[in-house]
Amino acid sequence: MPKTFSTTGLKVTIGTLALVGSYIGAAAPASAMPNCQGGWSPWGGGNYCDGQTYSDGSYDHCANVTVLGFGGMQCGRVCPPSPDNPAIPAPWPGAGPGGRC
Repeated sequence: MPKTFSTTGLKVTIGTLALVGSYIGAAAPASAMPNCQGGWSPWGGGNYCDGQTYSDGSYDHCANVTVLGFGGMQCGRVCPPSPDNPAIPAPWPGAGPGGRC
């Protein structure tokens, strides 16, 4: 009599691998930038990182948000926040004359 292959065991194995893979994929990525803060879970999370300060006082600021595996990162060069609104970095005016923070 020929052996029959159980598809239930295969489905359980594939489901387990998918679950473990999604958990690993949701783990926080390694970052080359210092000064990172945030939190992660298997369902989502986010963080932000501030890079080293440039000679004009500006620095690189990156924000990363993920929800259920979907999301992205946005990075940009910014100036330190104004004292009256310390939560939001000021825009960088760009290189050239008057390009200092």
